[in-house]
Amino acid sequence: MVERVEIIGVGFEGFRPSITDLSTRELMYEAASKAYHDAGVDPRKDIGSFISCTEDLWEGWSIADEMVPDQLGGAGRPVCTVPADGIVGLGHAIMHIRSGVADVVAVEAHSKVADVLDKTAVENLALDPVFHRATGANSDVLAGLEMSSFMEETGTKRGELSQVVRSAKRKAMRNGRASYGATLELEEIDSSEPLALPLRRLDRPEFAEAAVVIVLASGSWAKRHRKDGVFIDGLSWRSATPWFEAGGVKTARYMQDSYRSVMKQSGLRDLSQFDVLEVDDSYSFKLVQHLMSMGVSKVGVMGMLKEGTALNPSGGSLGTGHLIEATGSHKVLECVLQVRGTAGGNQAKGVGRAFASSWRGNPTGAGAAIALSVGN
Repeated sequence: MVERVEIIGVGFEGFRPSITDLSTRELMYEAASKAYHDAGVDPRKDIGSFISCTEDLWEGWSIADEMVPDQLGGAGRPVCTVPADGIVGLGHAIMHIRSGVADVVAVEAHSKVADVLDKTAVENLALDPVFHRATGANSDVLAGLEMSSFMEETGTKRGELSQVVRSAKRKAMRNGRASYGATLELEEIDSSEPLALPLRRLDRPEFAEAAVVIVLASGSWAKRHRKDGVFIDGLSWRSATPWFEAGGVKTARYMQDSYRSVMKQSGLRDLSQFDVLEVDDSYSFKLVQHLMSMGVSKVGVMGMLKEGTALNPSGGSLGTGHLIEATGSHKVLECVLQVRGTAGGNQAKGVGRAFASSWRGNPTGAGAAIALSVGN
């Protein structure tokens, strides 16, 4: 029987548009210290390996993971760098545990993106140098092309995507970890600055900064040490190129395949069996595309956007801010807080199961999904 893996501690710091009072190292240290306190572990004694989801592309210098060991309490210990989204980092942690490398693993991901002076230049550097970068088409142009095709293929209207944005912004107003909550009318969203029509400014999340550390343990270790954790019932990810040349736009195959794998692992039927969903919304149309790829009809998606539903109670990336490699970690953090009943102003009622998904975009486009539960 495959041993279950549990999340026994979470810690975070930041969740602001710009953090000027903490360096990247200090931000990581604060999040790690809180996570270890939450888990009740000593990193120098209890944690067998450390994983950092760090990408040199965004850090601004090579071998940026050199900063990781001291800040996480892993100096002289096994420290692995995963240049990927936080959910993928959790997947590596599960492999460490199930392969016997470690009983307890800490996974760190962060965003210090305000330190990047020219974010567009960084994103353009990550584009395919032959087919994309050479044309001068940046990520927003490519997103606009995919968005246009998606809207045509699915019959999605501009007003429906504006509802995605409005819902996210309003939910974010109840979340103390969200930077971009607002009360917006559909007309304001419809007429926001065009980036690459039909893509507008409010269809894309603004950046934010934070660090998130998640501590995982084997079920047997947690039982021996009397830790009450949140169970990981399934986790999967699939790689793809960032934009629609990877396949048709109506279905995001990376998300469809990841979702199906997670459901098979967890033994569940569909998304209706989860009490909370934190689904990727790196662009407004991506939320609809990803939910449809997971078997939800477009009519169903629009119904899920109504106030009070359990879709993206955090406000998602559109309301919280885009956290680059920590985006998936943020979604898992929100799910853990929800099933614990400690999410704060955006707490949903009676949460026993939660689902999170993420999409990395540039430069690899990998999509990931995870199912979590408590008390079973």
